[in-house]
Amino acid sequence: MKRIIFFSSIVCSLTACKKIITPNLDNATPQVVIQGAISDTTGPYYVSISRSVGFYSNNTFPPVSGAVITITNVSSGTNDTLSESAPGTYVTHVIQGIPGNTYLLKVLLEGKVYTALSTMPLPVALDSVSFDVSDTTQIRPQANFQDPAGKINFYKYSLTINGVYDKRIQTFEDRLSDGRYIKDKLDSDTAEFKKNNIVALSLTGVDKSVYTYFTEAADIAYSNDNIASPATPQSNITGGCLGYFSAQTVSIKSGIVRY
Repeated sequence: MKRIIFFSSIVCSLTACKKIITPNLDNATPQVVIQGAISDTTGPYYVSISRSVGFYSNNTFPPVSGAVITITNVSSGTNDTLSESAPGTYVTHVIQGIPGNTYLLKVLLEGKVYTALSTMPLPVALDSVSFDVSDTTQIRPQANFQDPAGKINFYKYSLTINGVYDKRIQTFEDRLSDGRYIKDKLDSDTAEFKKNNIVALSLTGVDKSVYTYFTEAADIAYSNDNIASPATPQSNITGGCLGYFSAQTVSIKSGIVRY
């Protein structure tokens, strides 16, 4: 099952497919937004903290300084206290991501405690990125990889085009294709990909809670026909904030558009 969402920096852009509803949202109380990840790639890893802004404000999210952040490998006991490298950006020093291990994020901020647990799945290698041109008006990148049999896997795709990050995030869950060889055509806008573009595709393995976060974000973005007030995806961070913490695996392949 594949879901498609668009994120603008930190929070997703909410758009209605059939009609536009403009509730009075600008007076909402700003909330803490925490985003962080640890992966099986070489560190350091980063956690960002900011505050949400009014629904109709520009996408500038004030960074939050002064947090005390630790990431602990629950499986091994390794602990790392992050330092603030820039306003609202915190960086690890010693911890490394290991597939199969569980990680605890703990954030102390303004007298409140925020925590999250995430277990890193076993890695799944992306074989290649190819390009589908069956629709003559559109070029679609295609992720090619072998899904492991006998377990539920959750994936997130991301793309860069000539080094520029594409804000569209697409997700895939193997409930209907367990153990199969996957040739998944990603959605794209007409004329988004052009001849000689260099496209890097990332296959990110995530746990169920992180997949749920992005899936709910997709539902909000594309199924908000009848909302009376804004909704937010279910964070896997406890304590009352927005955002997520993900222990994830990453496999990246690049390809050149030849059409």
